[in-house]
Amino acid sequence: MVPADPRPRAQVRPGGISFIGLVGVELRRLWWRRLTKVAIVGVIAFVGLATYGVYEQTNPEAVAQRIDSYNSMVAEMKQQQQSMTAEDKAAQISGCRTDEAAQKAVDPSADFNCEQVFGPPSPEDFGLTNPATDELIRGVAQSAVYLLGFLSFLLAASFIAAEFSSGSMGNWLTFQPRRLRVAASKLTASTIAGALLAVFGLALTALAVSGVATVNRPDASLKLPEALPSNPEPLALALLRIVAVVALGGLGGAAIGLIARSTAAVVGLVLGYGVVVEGFIANGIGDGRLRPWFVSLNIDAFVQNGATYYVNVCNADGCQGLQLKNSFTHGWVYLLIVAVVGVVAALAIFRRRDVT
Repeated sequence: MVPADPRPRAQVRPGGISFIGLVGVELRRLWWRRLTKVAIVGVIAFVGLATYGVYEQTNPEAVAQRIDSYNSMVAEMKQQQQSMTAEDKAAQISGCRTDEAAQKAVDPSADFNCEQVFGPPSPEDFGLTNPATDELIRGVAQSAVYLLGFLSFLLAASFIAAEFSSGSMGNWLTFQPRRLRVAASKLTASTIAGALLAVFGLALTALAVSGVATVNRPDASLKLPEALPSNPEPLALALLRIVAVVALGGLGGAAIGLIARSTAAVVGLVLGYGVVVEGFIANGIGDGRLRPWFVSLNIDAFVQNGATYYVNVCNADGCQGLQLKNSFTHGWVYLLIVAVVGVVAALAIFRRRDVT
């Protein structure tokens, strides 16, 4: 006869796998999915194409052609100015100031530089600069944010939806019956997977673009001016923001997967939102004034430390485009609210709906 264990029942009951262990299990399952390998190949292909574009832009032959075009244009402008009379020059300056005054009625910051209308463009205006490696990396990385975010979203959404369609979610809940714990582990794993995908893509981008910039650096004898930074903030901070956005893409995909429970439904929702909401409603209703309340502009504002958009302003003289700014603060607050609402909704629905 086996004697009864004198310990309290709470100490005898098996503790099961920890939450960190659950997240680790989900990450391993994500890694072994075929779509994960497809996403990695897609990232490599994009980085390769983007790096080739940087190479074509910065290779010595292209720079030499731009220098020749710049010199030819400056010489042609000088010939045209020599053939103009003083009255013609005064008339052009007057017309420039009239147009500037009309634009200032809509945008007070408008400046047409009418005093320099006959001055030749600087090499910087013609794109003749010594390309800064950080700026090249920043440009490619920011252009990749939507691809990385979509891949992260699709990978997480299909991962969750496939568990419902195959019935493995029900089996998993048999061993781990606490639904909120299971859902939280899947959301966490999807967020981490998105961040890792972003880190992989950005690291590959930095290595490839740095190599191209080193190989194609213009000769010092050309005396090209250094390119001015498009954004004063450090490159590392800009890349961290991209990682955060792509991680949110994974979180959003997992949340939508818990709600929709079908990969086809998730893809349909994404396409419908992109075409109908971002493509039609955001731009076609309210002359573009609704754009700050949709996702894409707020992603741009967060990634680029502020983003601009245009609205149509009409008066008696006609309609013109007015440039407005969506702030960085508006961007991150909007994305945070959307993420919190999405996660809460996904957890609430997953907790209450039946799982077969």
